[in-house]
Amino acid sequence: MDELGNPLTGAAPRGPAPQLEADVARRATLPLLAGYLAFGQYWGVWVILVFDFQRFHELTDSRLGGLYMMLSIAAVVVMLVLAPRLQRLPLSVTVPLSMTVLAAGSIVIAYQPSTFVVIGFLLVGAGNGLIDVYLNVAAQRVEVATRRPVLQWLHASYALGGVTGAAIAGSVLVAGMDFRWGLVVAGLSLVVTAAWTSRTTPAERSPEGVQTAFSVSALFRTPALWVPALTVLFAFLVEGSMDTWSGLYLREQLDASAGVAAMAFIAFSGAIFLGRMFAGRVLFGLGARTTIIVAGLGSLAGGLLATLTDNLAVVGVAYLILGFMISAAAPAGFSLTEDIDEDPSSAIAAVTTVGYTGFIWSPPLLGYVAQTIDLRAAMTVIVIATVGIVVAGLTAPRSRMAPSP
Repeated sequence: MDELGNPLTGAAPRGPAPQLEADVARRATLPLLAGYLAFGQYWGVWVILVFDFQRFHELTDSRLGGLYMMLSIAAVVVMLVLAPRLQRLPLSVTVPLSMTVLAAGSIVIAYQPSTFVVIGFLLVGAGNGLIDVYLNVAAQRVEVATRRPVLQWLHASYALGGVTGAAIAGSVLVAGMDFRWGLVVAGLSLVVTAAWTSRTTPAERSPEGVQTAFSVSALFRTPALWVPALTVLFAFLVEGSMDTWSGLYLREQLDASAGVAAMAFIAFSGAIFLGRMFAGRVLFGLGARTTIIVAGLGSLAGGLLATLTDNLAVVGVAYLILGFMISAAAPAGFSLTEDIDEDPSSAIAAVTTVGYTGFIWSPPLLGYVAQTIDLRAAMTVIVIATVGIVVAGLTAPRSRMAPSP
């Protein structure tokens, strides 16, 4: 669910990265992008099929929210406890292992009995946590060797995966097939890319200086970090909530067909892809503070439009606006740390920690709101989060440095 052009797990090394052979690194780039595309594809499939999954297992919205919370907790625990202990293994092992765990979660979620439904969510959470660490670490190594924006491409490919995943899920349902086939296809895609990366990822271990564990101590040493931290928190809340609840909102609240819901989510993910690839270069010329404000206001407009209308065509346009504008918020939030007097790796780790809490507490919150009121009210929570982005931008200091391209 981590899709920015930064090593968001705090995985950026404190010291200089080991140099890879440039030709080896170039050969590794495409498989890594395919891996993150398969990662995003899983979530694109899920956001459309969750309606059918919920009906199949007779889950309430609040129970589904609780399962999402377990998924997010599993991801964070894996980042904190398991990922650092796997550093002794080469990246050619940890990268495919990460995708294989998520593939197993996808298959288990598809066919597990309702009594043990939590097992699949825990596996998916573990896979998410490992992918967010080790694919970022591998991409950062390649970026250093090739001097190309591999991390930017990596996280843009996640959004592109959301497009293909929603298309796959929509096609499965429109064809009248069992919804679980969509999850099987997502799992098989992860297995194929895992095998590919095992052959192409450099057999290099993560250096001792790589920080894979989260830390919040920098927030107390340097209170100025709370502004970028809250920016990223609200941005992650919006993006994560759209990945899990937007399809259910369309199909249950607005009675949209599976095909229409898929097209709307394709608009959202496609807009994030375009925003990550192109819009950031334009907006970042305005400076991080202005970028955050513009992104927040645009996301607010898109969120309000999606929440206040029952017209599915208008909701699709709203998703397009929301995706395009929210794409720049979190990267700009991270760039605020450049002007703060704090060790860069510690600052990124602290900001990421706060950001990931949005993935933990927002699913049960939205599930409770959906259960006690309705899904439209749950979508309103997303709108409120965009207001938080605007407020964070207004409180951010003006940059002392020229904006980065």
